[in-house]
Amino acid sequence: MRIMIVDDETFIRVNFKTFLDWEQEGYNLVGEAANGEEALAKIEELKPHVVFLDIRMPVLDGLSVLQELQRRKFPCKVIILSSHNEFDYAREALRLGACDYIHKPNLTRTAVLEALDRIQKQISPYADMEQFPVQQEKNRSELKTLFLRDLVIGVIRHKWEIDQKTEQYQLQLKQPNVCCIVMHIDQYEQVMERYKKGMGHLLGFSILNILQEVLSRYDELELFQTNPKEFVILKSFSNVRSMNEILEERWRLLRKVEKTLKHFLNIHVSFSISGLHSRLLDIPKAYHEAQEAAEMLFFEVQSNVAVYEPVASRNEKDRAVLAHYEQRIRKAITEKKMADAMKILHEMFAAIKERRPADRHEILELCVNLHYLIQSHLREDHPGTETAGVQKLMSAERAEFLHGMLVQELEDLSASQAEDSSSSNYKIKRVIDYIHQNYAHDLTLDELAGYVGLNNSYLSRIFKEQTGSMLIPYINGYRVKKSLELLKEGKLKTYEIAEKVGFNSIDNYYLSFKKIYGLPPNEYRKTCMGK
Repeated sequence: MRIMIVDDETFIRVNFKTFLDWEQEGYNLVGEAANGEEALAKIEELKPHVVFLDIRMPVLDGLSVLQELQRRKFPCKVIILSSHNEFDYAREALRLGACDYIHKPNLTRTAVLEALDRIQKQISPYADMEQFPVQQEKNRSELKTLFLRDLVIGVIRHKWEIDQKTEQYQLQLKQPNVCCIVMHIDQYEQVMERYKKGMGHLLGFSILNILQEVLSRYDELELFQTNPKEFVILKSFSNVRSMNEILEERWRLLRKVEKTLKHFLNIHVSFSISGLHSRLLDIPKAYHEAQEAAEMLFFEVQSNVAVYEPVASRNEKDRAVLAHYEQRIRKAITEKKMADAMKILHEMFAAIKERRPADRHEILELCVNLHYLIQSHLREDHPGTETAGVQKLMSAERAEFLHGMLVQELEDLSASQAEDSSSSNYKIKRVIDYIHQNYAHDLTLDELAGYVGLNNSYLSRIFKEQTGSMLIPYINGYRVKKSLELLKEGKLKTYEIAEKVGFNSIDNYYLSFKKIYGLPPNEYRKTCMGK
């Protein structure tokens, strides 16, 4: 399946391309575009099967792109990328033919793969009920789940559709007082490590089985899974008139789910809850609110429940607060004032917790920038450290984790800068000793760097600083020096001596020897050794 990414944010496109191995997953990432006009040209040229399309873009926005794709009758499937405050645009995009949407704050490897999997399964699932009555009972649960998924993302837009499916699938939901509860598996990657490769689906299967049993005693409730680490509970309270009663019943429900999963599966979960709505048609809005409430969990340290509250839009002044902290940290690190950098970092996260001046995506971007800054100053920056660090940062569920990770990196940088030169001297001495013992073998920079635990480029630099010679010329010089003893003995031919002291060709030996002694080895032996 051919995939294309369209988003005006470079950070989003880079993150999108790197957070999974597309070819290994069976997909071909064929291109990207930064605005709608460029997207249309590349879609026509590259003919992708699936396009991940941002709604808000310069030149031509996502809705205009969808209209044009519809007009030209391009067959590609479109998955919308939207922010939480673009919910109405997302619904309009679905009306224009988009088949799914992902909120940017939830743009993860899992969410993308789940969306692509849903596209592959979109082969008129509802038609099966009429065309294959024999399979009706067998497929009922799966078809019901597909309907509920379509309902929460806004594909279902008419009351008659809901009434029809409510009767067909015997849905328990009623009106009014409808709410959406999204349950998230905490530390999902660590939980999945308990399962053997290929058996990860057992987790979702187990959660659904356990909760369906436990929640069967609750009226007006539907449970289904939207992706591997997210489950949705739709609950209505049509017979409850007191808000206190609703809150108490909802609280008991959450604690029952939480304790049950901890007891049977030893997993921790978090909940994000929408407001109450009067109609089942408002379920997409409720799901959107629950997703937005999930953003608040990012800022919590201990609580695992977030309830939707309308949040005033952040302004440039709010974002300027974080930019100011970043500049101060950069300055302190550049000036090697690590205590100051640590103090400012603590102040920044205190402000993030208290004022919430930016959303999760913006804070992640800030922390990635600080991560790269710290890594660029580490004297012994091992290969792969930056990438692995970015992956850990991007998968962070709480701001507190980001805080702890950057504190640890600053401590590592501080320790690295505190090392005196004797540490480097010792490692260079070990490299020299290793060369003297193994000069006859084919020594490589990778081998020597690995031996003392240094990055290749860093080893080359400090070796030159401390010996006055580049590493490879030093090795060849030592080999030439050792060859003098064999030349003096006169028992071996020149090419045999070259091989014996570690040169991989006679030409390299001749060049290195002449560079040091001014004569080729044979002439040197005759002239200077009298052989």
